[in-house]
Amino acid sequence: MINKISTIGMICCLLVLQSCNKYLDIKPKGIQIPEFYDDYVKLLNHKSMMNADNPYTVFITDDILLGDKSVPFGQYEQAQENQRNLYDFSPGAVFSAGADDQLWQAAYKRIYTFNVVINNVLLCKDGTEKERQMLAAEAKVGRAFEYLMLVNTYARDYDKTTAATDLGVPLLLSEDINKVYVRNTVEEVYQHITKDLTEALPHLADKPKHAFKPSKQVGNAFMARMYLYMGDYEQAREFAEKALLQNNVLIDMTKYSINPAGNGTGRIYDASTSKPYPEPEDDVESIYARYGDAFVGLSRNVYASEDLLNTYKSQLPAGSTDQRRALFFADNTFKLYTQTYSFPGKSMWVPYIMFNAGFSTAELYLIAAEGYARKGDATNALKLLDKLRDKRILKNMPLVAGSAKEALKMVLEERRREFAFRGSMRLIDLKRLNREEDWKKDISHKVGTETKVLPANDKRYILPLPPKVIEVNQGIQQYDRG
Repeated sequence: MINKISTIGMICCLLVLQSCNKYLDIKPKGIQIPEFYDDYVKLLNHKSMMNADNPYTVFITDDILLGDKSVPFGQYEQAQENQRNLYDFSPGAVFSAGADDQLWQAAYKRIYTFNVVINNVLLCKDGTEKERQMLAAEAKVGRAFEYLMLVNTYARDYDKTTAATDLGVPLLLSEDINKVYVRNTVEEVYQHITKDLTEALPHLADKPKHAFKPSKQVGNAFMARMYLYMGDYEQAREFAEKALLQNNVLIDMTKYSINPAGNGTGRIYDASTSKPYPEPEDDVESIYARYGDAFVGLSRNVYASEDLLNTYKSQLPAGSTDQRRALFFADNTFKLYTQTYSFPGKSMWVPYIMFNAGFSTAELYLIAAEGYARKGDATNALKLLDKLRDKRILKNMPLVAGSAKEALKMVLEERRREFAFRGSMRLIDLKRLNREEDWKKDISHKVGTETKVLPANDKRYILPLPPKVIEVNQGIQQYDRG
C-alpha cells in the first residue's frame, strides 16, 4: 500500500547516502538520519536539490499555442494528458488517477530533505556551530522557496481579507511519515515562509560560494517576490532595491546571436567568444540559481500565442530588435541537426536554454519598477525599465509614459516578455493581476476550429491536488474547479 509520505511526494533523498557508513542509527519510524556534518552537505548538494518548478503550468496561460497535425512539433495531439487538460481549461482533476504530478511531487521531495537538515544538522557531532547554523539556514531558504511556489500554484492568490481561511497547501515540517496531513491556510503558509526567512537571514553568508547557495542578498530578493505576490508593492520595492545594492548586473543579450552551426542546446551564442548562452550557475544575473525542472524540454514543443507575440511589438522603437523575441523563438521554420521543419505562420519556442528558476537581478528590476509605478512614480519606474531594456533590445530608446498607470502597463508587459514560458511565473502573475479591474483578462485557446475561454478569476486557475494525494488522504480538502 502506498503510504502518505511517498504519495504526497516526500520520498527521502537520503538514499544517496546509503553507501556511507556514518549513519547515527535507524530512527524509530525507519528514517535514516546522518550523523556527520559532511553528510548533510551532501544532501543539499545532490543534483535533485538544484531543480525547481515545472513548465507544464504554462499550458493554462495566455502565452501558449498548440498546433494541429499540420505541424511537425507542438501538436495538441502530441501533448500529455495533463497538458491538454490545462490547455482545454478542463474542470476537475488535471492528472488522471495514478499519474504523478511532477511539480507537486518534486517540490515535496525537496522539502522532505530540507526538513531532515533543518531538524537534525544542529545536533550532528562535527562541524563548527557557524557551519551547522549556515547549513540549516540554507535549508530554510530552500524550504521557503518551495512553499512560495506551491501555495501560489495550488491555492488562491494571497488576499489579506480571505487568506486566513483560504485553503493553502500542507505544511510538512518533520520527518514523521505517519502524520495525517491537512491543508494549512494560505496565511499560515505565508507566515511560515516569513518565519523560515527571518530565522535564516542572520546565518546566511554575505557572499555565496556559488550561485546555488543562498546569501543575504537572497533573503532580500525572496522578500521582494513574496511581498509582490502578497500585493504589498511598497515593501516589495524596498526589498528589491536592497538586493540590487548587492548585485545589479544584467546579462547583455545584445551580444548574442543564433549559432549557424548550433542545433538544440547551444544554438544561442556570443559570436565574439564562441561561448553559448550561460547556464544559471554562470549567469551574472543569478542571485539564487535553481535549474528550471524540464524547462529545456519545453523547447520545440510549444508555439507562442499571437497575444504574446504582440507584446514584443509593444513599446519597441522603430528599427530595434527585442533579442528575447529574436533568440528564443523560430518563425516558420526550424533546423534541427540535418533536418529543417516547417510551421508556416507560427513562432516556435526554441531557446534550448537552462533558464534560472530561482532569483535574478532582472526580476528585481521589474519588481522595483512595479513598486514605483504603483506609488505614482513613473520616472523612477521607467529608469529601471530602461536599464533592463538596454540589455535586451538592440538600438533601444528610452521609454516615455504619460502617466504612472501607463508606466505600470509597460512594467507588466516587460515582465511578461522577460518571463515567457518560465514555469509558474505567468500563471502566478495572471492570478494576482486578475484581482484588479484594470489588469484582469480572459484567456482564449484554440483547439482545431474551437475556441475555449478561461474568464478572469475562474476557479480553474487554481491547480488541484493530485488524485494520488486525495486517494490516501481522504479527509484533505480540494478546491472546486467547476
